[in-house]
Amino acid sequence: MTKKKLAARKQPRQERSIATVEAILQAAAYILTDSGWDGFTTNAVAEKAGVNIASLYQYFPNKESIVAELQRSHVQELRNRWPAASANLSLEENLRLMLEAVVSEHRVNPALHRVFADELPRAMRRSAPLGEAEVRWAEAIASLSKVPDAELARFIVGVAVHAVIHEAAMNRPELIDHPLFASELLRLLSSYLSGK
Repeated sequence: MTKKKLAARKQPRQERSIATVEAILQAAAYILTDSGWDGFTTNAVAEKAGVNIASLYQYFPNKESIVAELQRSHVQELRNRWPAASANLSLEENLRLMLEAVVSEHRVNPALHRVFADELPRAMRRSAPLGEAEVRWAEAIASLSKVPDAELARFIVGVAVHAVIHEAAMNRPELIDHPLFASELLRLLSSYLSGK
C-alpha cells in the first residue's frame, strides 16, 4: 500500500496564487462539512472553488494533502487564540483560563472539527504536537500542581479535557454554553491537581 503525500506541492507567493489556495481550502472545508469524507473529491473542491482542476493539482497532489493543510491551518487558527500562561496566577486561575481557551476552540467551526475527529480515515487523523503556548500552560500548571508524577498528570488532564469538551461539542453542543460546564470541569481538574 503506497503512502499518500500529505504536503502541499508548493506554497503560493503571489496574491493571485494565495487567493486560489484560500478558495480551494474554503471549498474543501465547505464540502467536508456538507458532504463528509465520502463526498470529498478533488473535482468537487475545484468546482466549488471555481478553479481549474490543473490549478488545484498545482498546489495539492491529492485530496489528502488538502485535508492535511486544512487541519494545519485550523490548528494554527486555534493556537493564535490561546492566552498566555502566568506564574502569578493560582492553579485554579490558570486552569480556568486554559479551559476557557479549549472550550472556545471547540466553538470555531465545530462541523469541520467533527469531520476531522470522526469521519476522516484513521491514517488521516493528525494529532498536532503541542504548540508553544500549550507547552507553557502545561509547565505552569505542572509547577502549581500537587501530584506525584507531573508527566502522568499532564497526560490524564489532557485526555480528560479533550474527551469531555470534544464529546460535548460533537454530541451535546448546547453544553458548551451551559453556565456550569466550564466550572464543573474546572472543579474536577482542580480537585485532582491540588491533591484534595
